[in-house]
Amino acid sequence: MSDVPGELSGKAYPGNAQGGGRFVLADREGRLSCDGRALPPTASTTPGSCLGESGEGVMRCSDGREIPLRWQAISCRSWQGNGTDAKGNHLEFRVERR
Repeated sequence: MSDVPGELSGKAYPGNAQGGGRFVLADREGRLSCDGRALPPTASTTPGSCLGESGEGVMRCSDGREIPLRWQAISCRSWQGNGTDAKGNHLEFRVERR
């Protein structure tokens, strides 16, 4: 996040059969934690595959900020996205399931 020193890291949790999921991020010092939700996909470029699916979501943080998100699947086990809060601070993220 552009206004937070260092990186945020955390865990991801898969959604239901329709897709989407949840992820939780925090900085190493514990100053900021965020809970993100990726909604099921609204678009798919490859029918029958999750590759290229994309959608929206939202992330809410412990400091009160709310960040609308856009995400895109880069494989069936990983996705990336970005968003900007009301003050113009930018977030870029990548989620990989093991």
